[in-house]
Amino acid sequence: MIQTLVTDMFLPAYPKIASFFDVPDAFIQYSLSAVTFGAAIGFFVAGPLSDSLGRRKPALAAVAIFSIASVGLYVAPGIEAFVVLRFFQGFAGAAIAVVSQAIIRDLFVGNAMLKMLARVWLVSGLGPLVSPFIAAQLLLVAPDWRIIPLALAVLCAVIFVIANKALVESHHIDNRRAKGFDGVTRRFLAVFRDRIFVGLVLIAMVQTVGLFSYLNVIPFLYQDSLGLTPVQFSFAFSITAFFWFSGIQIGARLGRIFPAVWVILFALVLAVIAGSGLFLISNQNPTIFVVVPIMAIFMVSFGVTVTPLQTLALQGHGSEAGTAASVLGVMTSLTASFAGPLYPLIGSETTGGLGLAIMFSHLAAIAVLFLVIRPKSVPALIKD
Repeated sequence: MIQTLVTDMFLPAYPKIASFFDVPDAFIQYSLSAVTFGAAIGFFVAGPLSDSLGRRKPALAAVAIFSIASVGLYVAPGIEAFVVLRFFQGFAGAAIAVVSQAIIRDLFVGNAMLKMLARVWLVSGLGPLVSPFIAAQLLLVAPDWRIIPLALAVLCAVIFVIANKALVESHHIDNRRAKGFDGVTRRFLAVFRDRIFVGLVLIAMVQTVGLFSYLNVIPFLYQDSLGLTPVQFSFAFSITAFFWFSGIQIGARLGRIFPAVWVILFALVLAVIAGSGLFLISNQNPTIFVVVPIMAIFMVSFGVTVTPLQTLALQGHGSEAGTAASVLGVMTSLTASFAGPLYPLIGSETTGGLGLAIMFSHLAAIAVLFLVIRPKSVPALIKD
């Protein structure tokens, strides 16, 4: 859940953070690029390292880093320190996420992995559902936004204590092929030679452009343009997050009934429809009651792809599960970072720019599916 809290917990506070540091809104949007760049480094370091050292130590270290960075945010003296500490939050959140994926792949494969990912997301998916609401309530009782990183620091300290006692090593020492970063190049080459894996990574990358366009635009679209309060924003965001949460479970179920690659295609088409809808209503002064249902369609589509895409990507890379999960995370995080200058250009006055970003990014994903992955060449998931 921690990785989702890195972004979602701060969303209701974006306008307040900009006012606190006396910077334009765009500066806070750019800070999300620091989070995603930190995530890229976290994915790159933690994935291969967990293949060599095991899963437990990197996971605990990442939780500790996240807690320390959150304490730092509480006392950050300026926007520069804020951005740097958000980088470390992104780094730690990504490290936790990639090790978690590797643990699941250590223990499960094929349909069993698809099912277990869905169960794990029942817990981690609660983050986007409840965190904006909790953050909005904290903002009502606290003098400023800094109560949010303080709450995260306390939460992660508790998680560290629990994980230190409960987390069991899943990557046995006999299965570790190298020490430290030895053999990293070989493991990276192994996953990049897999055409289907590369195609799935490309799809995840272009999806990321659509998702982070959404995350960057809606705090200002909902609160500044549509006039919602932070509490009302948290409700609206939680509604769409619930559809994302539901989409993950739907995708896992469909992936056990139909070929996973066709489930991904279905979701990508649904996202194109949602993006088109946002663009078409942009000049009609839509209310929040019109915008939220279309956003919900987009979030369902994104959720549906999560478990089929991860399962297909990791199925053939058991011995380098950490590295494969690392590549998936690194490339999506770098995409979100490099697309940072795009987000302010989208504009938050209407839904038009966001609609175009979602529509074109997912049309690109569909092109990758047919031109790179080639659906008929994708092996079926292991049933047992």
